[in-house]
Amino acid sequence: MVHVCTINSSTPYLYKMMIKLRFTTKELALIVVFSSLGAVLSVPVGHIGNYLKTIPVLPFGIGQILSGIHIILLTLITLNIKKPGAATMTATIKGLVEAVLFSYHGISVVFMSALQGLILDVVIYLLGKRDLALYLGCGIASASNVAFLQFVLLLSFPTSVFAFMYLLAFVSGAVFGGYGGVLLYKMVGIRIENVNL
Repeated sequence: MVHVCTINSSTPYLYKMMIKLRFTTKELALIVVFSSLGAVLSVPVGHIGNYLKTIPVLPFGIGQILSGIHIILLTLITLNIKKPGAATMTATIKGLVEAVLFSYHGISVVFMSALQGLILDVVIYLLGKRDLALYLGCGIASASNVAFLQFVLLLSFPTSVFAFMYLLAFVSGAVFGGYGGVLLYKMVGIRIENVNL
């Protein structure tokens, strides 16, 4: 005897949400692939950003100008998988892979990445999947790594340095992660449509 579960008005709300949040095998594979690509991209970008602060003519904190690059694949996964939690799951797995690939942040990169994905998911959930919401979400998610450095790792820099780092990270996230991610998504979508014709 086969038991068939039907969803109707008497079905509990939590169960309905669990059904909505389930990921298909294709979506899980996409999350794993994008997480791995993001980690492979993020580790050298992190080291380059760390190297930039050693150049004497550049202001301290200039490495944050690259922080939006970490968010590009989260934007792509958000646009491809239209379910809440996809960015958080992708970012957390990305952080785990980064930690294994010797990110200069060490194990804390897992928490930094998970926070970025969570922020992007929350902003998209609250504002919808409009381009402007993605730009804002990516900017805030990118700037969250500065907040992590300031409040969790307790780095003691002057307020002006932190303000500069927040500004650079937000702009980088909005431009590289948000705008660049949306453009990349649309460009790939057009190419796929042309191939399918």
